[in-house]
Amino acid sequence: MHRISLEQWRMFIAVVDNGGFAQAGDALYKTQSTISHSIKKLENTVGKSLFEVVGRKAVLTTYGESLLAEARTLVSHADALEHEAITQHSEVRTNFNLAVDVLFPQPQLWRALARLADDFPELNVQLHETALSRCGELLDDGTVDIGIASSIPKGYVCQLVTTVDLCAVAHSEHPLAGVKTHSLTDLEQYRQMVIRDAGLRNNVNSGWLGSVSRMTASHFEQAWQGVVHKIGFAWLPIWFIKQKNNPEVEELKLDNGHMRTVALQLAVRPELASSNVVSAFVTYLTEKQEHE
Repeated sequence: MHRISLEQWRMFIAVVDNGGFAQAGDALYKTQSTISHSIKKLENTVGKSLFEVVGRKAVLTTYGESLLAEARTLVSHADALEHEAITQHSEVRTNFNLAVDVLFPQPQLWRALARLADDFPELNVQLHETALSRCGELLDDGTVDIGIASSIPKGYVCQLVTTVDLCAVAHSEHPLAGVKTHSLTDLEQYRQMVIRDAGLRNNVNSGWLGSVSRMTASHFEQAWQGVVHKIGFAWLPIWFIKQKNNPEVEELKLDNGHMRTVALQLAVRPELASSNVVSAFVTYLTEKQEHE
C-alpha cells in the first residue's frame, strides 16, 4: 500500500503558498526537481492531478483544492506534536501563544492577561493582533495555541466568548453627520475607512459596504484618524469609540437604529485542550465577560 509522507504534504502546501515548484524549492531549501518529483509521486499515489501550470504559476486543480485544508491541519498538528514531545510542554509550559482579532475588547483582554501573568510568573506570552482571516491561518499553521476571531477554520471546537457591537461614525462636519437619518445605501455614496484583512492566503472585505471609494487601514487607530481628519466614515466597535470620547466624532443616525454585531469565537488547538495555562486563560476571559 502506498503511503504519503508528511514531507510530501509540506511540499504540496509550499507549492500552493509560493505559487510554483521553483519558489517552493527556495522556501524549503530544496531543488526544483526534488519538489517536482515529490508532487508527481503524490499525484501518482492519489491517482489524480493536484496542479495545472498556468503561465509560470502552479494552480491547484479542483481536487487539489479539496485536499488543501486537511493537509494544512495534518502538517500543523504533526509539527505541534513534535514540538510538544521535544520540549515536554505537557509537563512544563513556558510559552503561550494567542491570536486575538482587533475587534476583541481590549480592557477585557488585558485584564485576563494580567491575571495570567500573576498566576504563571515564568510564562512567556506571544500576543498576535490579527484582523479577519489571519487568526485562522495562525491556528492552522500551529503558530498559536488559542485564536479569537469571528471566523475559525473547520476542525476546531469553538465557544462564543463575546459579541461586539459596531456603529457607523463620522466627523461632526461630515455630510453624513447631523440629525438626518440615513439608509445603508446613503452611506455607499461616501468614502469608507476599512480595516485591512491581515490574512496572507484568503483575504476578505468584511464590513465594507461597497462605497464609491474607500481608504484601507491596518487597525482601528488609523481608521479613527481618518474619521477625525474628515477623510471618511467608519464602522468602529462601541468599546473603542467610548475610549476615544471625542465630541467631534458622532454616531451616524441610520434607519431602524442599524448597527453591526459580530460574534467572536474562541478556539484552542485540540492537543492543548488539557493545558492548565490554556484552561486558566479561557476561564479568566469568560469570567470577565460574565461580570460586565
